[in-house]
Amino acid sequence: MFFNIVDEDITLKLLTNKNAGQLFNIIDKNREFLKEWLPWIDSKKTVEDIQSSIDKWGNKYISNTAINAGIFFKGELVGMVAFPEIDWQGKKTSFGYWLSPGFEGKGIVIRCVENLTDYAFNTLNLNRIEISCAEDNLRSRALPEKLGFIKEGILRDNYYLNGYLHNLIVYSLLKSDWEKAKYS
Repeated sequence: MFFNIVDEDITLKLLTNKNAGQLFNIIDKNREFLKEWLPWIDSKKTVEDIQSSIDKWGNKYISNTAINAGIFFKGELVGMVAFPEIDWQGKKTSFGYWLSPGFEGKGIVIRCVENLTDYAFNTLNLNRIEISCAEDNLRSRALPEKLGFIKEGILRDNYYLNGYLHNLIVYSLLKSDWEKAKYS
C-alpha cells in the first residue's frame, strides 16, 4: 500500500473504503468551490460513488498504472494528489491535485507535489512529469511555476467544464531539470 511521509504535518496514502464517507463529506461540503475546476465533482453524488472510485484507484495502484493518494494534514484528510496514469514505456506521468478550501495557503499541495516529483524521478525512475492547468486557474498554475516546471504551450479550447471550453497550459519537468535545480 502506498504511504509516503512528506514532512511532520503531511502524509500521503492510498484511500480505502474506510475513507469513503470522509472524502464524500469533503467533496459534498465544498462542491461549488471544487466544481469550478474539477469536471468529475458532479458525478460523485453518494458515498457509494466515492467507494467505487476508491476501488478503481486501488486496482490501478495494484496494476502499477497510477497512484491516487489522499493528502492527510495533521492526520485529517484534506485533498488528493495523483499520478492518474503512469506510462512506463515513455517513462512519464502527469499530476492531478486538489485541496479542500479551508486548507489552501498553507503550502500543503506544493510540498506534496515536490515530494512526489522526487519520488517519481528517484524511486519510480521516470523521466518526465506534466502538469496541465486551465489557463484561468491562476492558483493551480502557480504551483508548477514555483517548482520550476517549464511552460510548453497552450492547448486551445481543450478542456470542457461548466458549459465552456477552456485553454489548458501544459508544463513539464524532466529528471535532468529536477536534478540540476536540486543540486545547484
